[in-house]
Amino acid sequence: MKNTMITELVTIKVLETTTEGQMLNKADFLTNFLKKQDGYIDGELVKGIDGNTWCFIYHFESFEKVKAIGEKMRNERVFDMINPLVVPGGMTVTFYNPVKKW
Repeated sequence: MKNTMITELVTIKVLETTTEGQMLNKADFLTNFLKKQDGYIDGELVKGIDGNTWCFIYHFESFEKVKAIGEKMRNERVFDMINPLVVPGGMTVTFYNPVKKW
């Protein structure tokens, strides 16, 4: 059986005034939304040593489900609540196919 799982990395450069508490609050909101979506597997939040870079790492069942979830997030404006914490242009989203896991 072919592995169709998708890993999504959302890298965010936050404003210097953004606190860890604010990011954790928004991460909880986002995670609660994603947990209700068909195709969501799990997620993780990591913080860069510099303190201003955060990365959400998500796993989804397939790219088709990622696209459907993304459309729903745009329609429901889910990311609007995190945008005030982010440096303008400081968010990137990339998708990967897992190759090997140790």
